[in-house]
Amino acid sequence: MPRYCMDYGGYFEFDAQTAGEVVPILQSNHVSGGSDDERSFCRRLAMELCDWNGGDYCFHSRDALARSMIENGVLEEID
Repeated sequence: MPRYCMDYGGYFEFDAQTAGEVVPILQSNHVSGGSDDERSFCRRLAMELCDWNGGDYCFHSRDALARSMIENGVLEEID
C-alpha cells in the first residue's frame, strides 16, 4: 500500500490505496467544514489551498483534488 505525506498546516503521513483518500482523512480532522458533504468540502479545501500557496486546484473529484495537491507540492507519495 502506498504511503503519502501531506504538508499543509502541519506534516503528517498516511497509508492509502490512492492519493484521493486524503480527502476523507482531512475532512475528519478539519476545524471548519468537516460536516459538509464531500463535494462542498473539496471546494472549500481547494479554496484554502489556493490561499495557502497560490496554486490551481481542481476539485470535481477527490482524485482530481489529490492530483492538484501533488502537482502543487502539498501532497507527495513517499513509498
